[in-house]
Amino acid sequence: MKKQVNIFIWFGAFVALTLFLSCEKNELEPEMAERPFGADGAEALKTYNNGMIHAYSNATVLAWNEAIKAVENKMPPPAEARIYAMVSLAMHDALNTIVPKFQAYAQDNSGVDASGISKDNIGPLADAAVSQAAYEVLVALFPGAQSVADALLASSLAGIADPDLKAQGTAIGHAAATALFSRRQNDFPLGFTTFNLGNAPGVYQSNYMPWLVANPPVWPQNAAYAVNLGNMEPFGMASANQFRAAPPYGINTPEYTADYNEVKRLGCTACPDRTAEQAEIGAFWVENVSSSTNRVARVMALREKLNGWEAARLFALLHISQIDANIGSFEGKYYYNYWRPITAVRAGDSDGNDQTVGDVAWTPTFTTPPTPDYPSTHAYTGGAGSELLKLFFRTDKVSLTTTSPYYLPGVERKMTSFTQIGHENALSRIYIGYHFRKAVEEGEKMGRQLGAYIYKNSLPEIKNKK
Repeated sequence: MKKQVNIFIWFGAFVALTLFLSCEKNELEPEMAERPFGADGAEALKTYNNGMIHAYSNATVLAWNEAIKAVENKMPPPAEARIYAMVSLAMHDALNTIVPKFQAYAQDNSGVDASGISKDNIGPLADAAVSQAAYEVLVALFPGAQSVADALLASSLAGIADPDLKAQGTAIGHAAATALFSRRQNDFPLGFTTFNLGNAPGVYQSNYMPWLVANPPVWPQNAAYAVNLGNMEPFGMASANQFRAAPPYGINTPEYTADYNEVKRLGCTACPDRTAEQAEIGAFWVENVSSSTNRVARVMALREKLNGWEAARLFALLHISQIDANIGSFEGKYYYNYWRPITAVRAGDSDGNDQTVGDVAWTPTFTTPPTPDYPSTHAYTGGAGSELLKLFFRTDKVSLTTTSPYYLPGVERKMTSFTQIGHENALSRIYIGYHFRKAVEEGEKMGRQLGAYIYKNSLPEIKNKK
C-alpha cells in the first residue's frame, strides 16, 4: 500500500506542476527560557515600532501556514517546497511593508513610512495584508486549495470591522503577491523528460519501474524528473552550485564497495539484516521534508510565543532553505549523474568491481524516484532545515515528540535535537534503498552549510530606524 501511495505522488506530479506554475500531534518542549528573537537571533526586538510589532500575534500567519497543508505530499518535493516558500514570503513581505522590521524579499521596503501605524490599527491592517497576500499566491500556485483558501480569506476579512483598514490591508497584500510573482517570473515548469546517457557503470539510468515504461501524457519512456531544476534562480543562494557536493566515490573504490553492500543489505524489501528500528526510521521520514520541518517550525512558533513578524520570518527563512536545497541538490544530481542503488545492485556482477555481488531481483522498500542518486535531496533539505531552526532558536537542544501522518500514522519518535531530526531523516534514505551512504552524508553536510548561509544572509533586519 505504501508503494502505491509513493507511485501515486509521482504519477500526478506533471499535472500538478503544470497547474501550480500556470497562473498532528507535535509536542515541543525546548530546553530554553522564553525570549524574543531579533534578526540575528541574539537580541530582543527593541528597534523601530517594537511595541506595535510585539503586540501583533502569530494567529493569522499560522492559519495561512496551516492552509498550505493542502499541498502536502501531493507532488514531488521541489514543487511542494516552492509553494511553501512563495506563500511564506508573501506573508513576510506583506507585514514588512506595513512596518519594515526586516528586509522584504520582492519589494524595497527600506523607505516605508510607518508613522501612521499604531497599536489600534496594526492588527486589522496586518491580518488583511497577510491574508490577501497568502491567498493570492496559494490559489495561483495550487488551484486545488481554492475552497480552503476561499473560506479562510472570508473568515479572516470578516473579523475586520473598519472598511478602510480592510481595504488598505488587502491592497498591501495584493502588492506583496504581485511583487513576488514579478520577482519569480523567470521560474519555469518542472516535469518529466526522457533521460538516456547509456548504461556504463556508475551512470544514472532510468531503467526501473515505473519510469522505464512510458505513461503518456505524464511521463515518457526512461523518464527523469526536473532535469533543468538546477538552472532555476535560487531564492537565497548566490548560485545553484554554491554548495555542490564533492564528487561521489568511484565504482572500484573500497568506499563504494562498503556503501554498496550496506544499502544492498539494509534497503531492500523485507531485508533480513535490517533492524526493526532501522525499518521504522526508513518509513517514518519518507514524506517530503518541507512538510515535516514545517510542522516542527509551527510548534516552535507557538511554544516560543513568536509574534506575527517573527513567525512570518521564521517560515520564510525555513522555506527559502527548503526550495534552495532542492535547487542545489538537483544541480548536483544532474552534474554527477550517479546511478541509484536499484540499478547498481541489479548490475553488480557487471560493474567492473570484483568485490560487488549483484542481485537482478533486488528491490528497494519504496519506489525509487526518477532522479540520480548524488547527492540525496532528502538529506540536503533535512540538513538545511535543521540547521536553520537551530540557528534561529539559538539552541540545538529540544525535546520533541513527532509523528509521520502519511506513512506511519500512530507511530511516534522522540527527538532531542534539531541535528538529530536532520540526521535521522538523512539516514532513512539508506534504510529504504534510495541512496548510498555517500549521497546521504554529503547531502546532509551541504544542506547544513546552505541552512547557515540562508539564516545569515536572507531577510536581514533593517537597521537605523528612528
